[in-house]
Amino acid sequence: MATPVPEARSVPLRPAAEPPEPAEPLAEHGAQQGAEPRAPVSEPTGPKREPGGELAAPVAARVAGLLAGWAALSVGIAAKDGRYGGYAMTAVLVGWAVVAATVALLAGNGSAASVLGRPVRLAARRLGRPTPWLSWRVTWVAVALLVGLGPPLRHPHYYGHGEFVGVAKWLQITAGLLAAAGVLAALARPSRPASPAAAWVWAALRGRRAFTAVLLLATGAGVATVLAAPDPRIDVFHLLQESSAGLGDGVNMYHQVWATGRPGDLHGGLTDVYPYLPATSILLAPFRLLVGDVRYGLLAALVVAVCAARALAPRAASAPWMPVLPLLVLIFPSYCYALEQSWTEPLLVGCLAVMMWAACSGRGALAVVAFAVALATKQHVALLVPVAALWPAFGPRRTAAACGLGFAIVAPWVLDDPAAFFHDAVRANLDYPVLDHSLSVPGWADHYGIHVGFGVTAVALAVAYLLAWRARGDATGFAAGGALVLLTVVELNKQSFFNHYTLPMALLILATATTLGRGDSPAGQAPSVLRHGAAHTAESTTTQD
Repeated sequence: MATPVPEARSVPLRPAAEPPEPAEPLAEHGAQQGAEPRAPVSEPTGPKREPGGELAAPVAARVAGLLAGWAALSVGIAAKDGRYGGYAMTAVLVGWAVVAATVALLAGNGSAASVLGRPVRLAARRLGRPTPWLSWRVTWVAVALLVGLGPPLRHPHYYGHGEFVGVAKWLQITAGLLAAAGVLAALARPSRPASPAAAWVWAALRGRRAFTAVLLLATGAGVATVLAAPDPRIDVFHLLQESSAGLGDGVNMYHQVWATGRPGDLHGGLTDVYPYLPATSILLAPFRLLVGDVRYGLLAALVVAVCAARALAPRAASAPWMPVLPLLVLIFPSYCYALEQSWTEPLLVGCLAVMMWAACSGRGALAVVAFAVALATKQHVALLVPVAALWPAFGPRRTAAACGLGFAIVAPWVLDDPAAFFHDAVRANLDYPVLDHSLSVPGWADHYGIHVGFGVTAVALAVAYLLAWRARGDATGFAAGGALVLLTVVELNKQSFFNHYTLPMALLILATATTLGRGDSPAGQAPSVLRHGAAHTAESTTTQD
């Protein structure tokens, strides 16, 4: 933003080929309130069910909260392509509230989640069904509706033209419908399919074939989107293209100027400011040099994130979230719109997904490198440093090592011209004015002549960090707490748009993957070691001094 990277002491949990063990219920996750993390203790192995074989309530509540927050944010950013609107603003505020309540639930305080879940409890009572049974189905039906109906209803292409626009649209629609079919097939799975062919189709929709097919279709839609808009008139695309190409010539990206020479150049966007950190262009340079377009690098980062998220989730074909859940970091509504615009959040999603997978699997050095690259890519990742330090599987030593390595990546540009670096990477970002079309509280307040000062942001961020601290202890706590911290900043930022929400949304999916990553389904989850008895999750067996 190489120093030696401290290695963690890993305690092998099981041979690599064995399936993961069951996860703890929601209330048990995280460390004790106000207590330091303790050493891991043994947990019962093998799937267990609650009496009657119903879903474990804490797991269903956690999944419902995380995915409800993701769904609300998805609706909000897709409603007006990430710009301010009453409906869009309401949706992202609801998503913020749901995420905060869910992180509080992870920390052991379920009062807010209980209030938000009251309609589901009342509906379950009227249906004569357990609340977890209904919340599980409502959650996944909502996900199926979003991924299935999102592409037909919302597929903006601001710069695309020609036949590839249609190709991208139909590939998105097909991927979304297939993903939705997988969810619904898993929810409605019959105990005795009508025929062997029906059984095969049922299994294919819920298994690895569906995952691979949706991933290929979504990737194809991304490639078609790039081909449909080879020269988008947006500043981000041109500054990434030129800065990546300039690396080979030794040009300082903080000295470069990018312009097309056309009237109304880049719609008044940035032409002589590089607002990111150097690793953004370093990561994208190979794609610029080899295939001529940095957006292929952004698409590749999302594919890496999908594969890492899948590694965090179980591979049992019987669970509806196996083929679909990891894909939600890629196939959220209007994802091709974000790719067309060249927004850089996919790089952060990829780095953090690899970091989480590496930390959970005992690959400490790789986790440090992945987090360091994220820190050297975009400035606001620094907000995750305290959250990472609180995660026992990563810890303060690895966090310090990642910060040092991130600074080492950035240092050559800082030393070359400190003033230019400070102007572009720091001052320019702080001096942005409030925009009335920003999808954030300051943008909303600006319509009424109200100024939201930094004091409000500071207080809200302190509350978010407090909740993240109380939810610490495992990968779910890290991802959900990090999502809340980043989402709080986005909601209170002077300029927040579509892309800014996609990183906390991806962290919510990673949190859900780790929640369900140690069992076949929530029906297989059972209370094990109580949170107030120093419970920790499986990946906490990788510890540090």
